[in-house]
Amino acid sequence: MKTMIAACLAFGLAAAAPAVAAPAVADCARPNDSAARMAQTLAQINTYRSSAGLPALTTNAKLTSAAAAHACDLVKMRKLSHRGSNGLDLSDRVKAQGYRYLMVNENIADTTPSHPVAPLWYNSPGHRRNMLEPGITDVGLALVSGAGNRQFWVMVGGRAR
Repeated sequence: MKTMIAACLAFGLAAAAPAVAAPAVADCARPNDSAARMAQTLAQINTYRSSAGLPALTTNAKLTSAAAAHACDLVKMRKLSHRGSNGLDLSDRVKAQGYRYLMVNENIADTTPSHPVAPLWYNSPGHRRNMLEPGITDVGLALVSGAGNRQFWVMVGGRAR
């Protein structure tokens, strides 16, 4: 299966979250090894950051929730998109989780289990820029299983107010 990746860099100021419900996460299947793979991915991202003279990112529960909801929505939509099936974009999703931010960014990917996502993102200029953004301090990662052998990844980076 061809690996597809996409990135989005979004900056903005927090405002009131829209009155659109976020997608449900309860039905979302996660690979059995998802916790270990997400930990490995975060370690790899932080290694890249360290090599660039940047501080490590810290996992943030609100960003992780936003990433997980979007990853599940990507599975539901069966495609990569930075806009959810409910019309929400990255800014809307993190605000809906209560994360008040100065800056946010997002990487998404559709891979197979044999393709670690951090090197894919690192070898793409837009994704690398998001991982190495000096202004972010927090991160949320999510990995979910899609149809067939597809796996959807979401990384949400941010800096809280």
